Amino acid sequence: MKRGPLLIAICSFAAVVAMAAWPVIRIANAIDAGSAEARISFSALRRSALNIVSDPVGAVGEAWRSEAESAWRSQDRLLAIVIKNPDGDVLYARPGSSPYYRRAPEGLAFEHPEGTTTRFSGPLSSGLSMEALYVTLSQEDVYYPIRDAAIAFAAVLALLVAWLLVVSYAPPASGSAVEEGSADQNQDDWTPTIPDLIPTESSLYAENPFNDPEPSPEPVPAVAFIRPADLPSGALEGPCGLFDAESGLGWEAYLRERLSSELRRSASFEQDLSLLITSLDGSSRGDEEFNLFATTVRDYFSFKDMAFLFGDGGAALILPNIDVDHALRMSEELLKKLGALFQDRSGCAPGVYMGLSSRAGRLVDADRIIGEAMAAMSKAKGGGSKIMAFKPDPEKFRAYLAGQ
Repeated sequence: MKRGPLLIAICSFAAVVAMAAWPVIRIANAIDAGSAEARISFSALRRSALNIVSDPVGAVGEAWRSEAESAWRSQDRLLAIVIKNPDGDVLYARPGSSPYYRRAPEGLAFEHPEGTTTRFSGPLSSGLSMEALYVTLSQEDVYYPIRDAAIAFAAVLALLVAWLLVVSYAPPASGSAVEEGSADQNQDDWTPTIPDLIPTESSLYAENPFNDPEPSPEPVPAVAFIRPADLPSGALEGPCGLFDAESGLGWEAYLRERLSSELRRSASFEQDLSLLITSLDGSSRGDEEFNLFATTVRDYFSFKDMAFLFGDGGAALILPNIDVDHALRMSEELLKKLGALFQDRSGCAPGVYMGLSSRAGRLVDADRIIGEAMAAMSKAKGGGSKIMAFKPDPEKFRAYLAGQ
């Protein structure tokens, strides 16, 4: 009992530390979750703006106003949206007036508290840009952790007070105080108590009479559900979903399987098929430049589910029922569109390169047509043209196969 108060003090101190750390951890997690949710919301809003706003007139058009109104009503964290022209003039603002707006020499800017809010910006078409302000830590995210910690602290304090009251007013246990001389009085009458020994039964069937060294069978483990911790390392790694959330392109891991399926389908219907591999130098996945490039490339073609990530800064697009000449013309138009888009932003020619290959009546696999498109793109990077197409000769290819 002498160590009881010390143990209670240690447990109380540990409980107080845990209750103080609990709301801090919850608030930190709320900030991380709010930042992630705000980033996803801005990516979706900017993707909608890229599809709707193509010039300064579109920034004030009815289609964009309706889309912005829908985003304003559905996203609780959204505080403000602003679209500016290349000169910094505001073309669209939602709301019209806000305490988060601040007039600056370079134009309208955001004035917001750090830590609880965050600002995102990104380019649009024709040199336009969009900015948005989001809440990352709301009042509710702070209130509930502090309230729960206060309730837990009050409960622990009440338990300590109740324990002290019980200990203070509890009567002494009977027989706890021994009268003086009682031990000496009964010392001669005391005899030690010897516990009864319980004999253990032995059986011929309980032992191994022949000293057989064979071990007994191991117990069968109980059936249980497989937990993630029980799986081998890396078993759960891989793409999440069909498309990358930032660029909107399909994962590169699905390219080979989908291309093989489309090649078999094209061969069965005697149709052509082309593969376009393109890259943007100086950018990589996750960059705003690459996301704008990937969105433009994906939206240019009809089949959104046949556009995939390729490498660290490229994209691969399957073009069904399109021969290499038609694909080459489409690629030239796409290059002009990308050139105009990035010319407005940087003032220099874009580092976009494209490589093409096609089935051209051949029975080829996915690896071969991917290798041909990659070789064409490498040749484009090393030569003067930004687009190169691999044009196979079906007759020579058949003769090559017959000689193998």
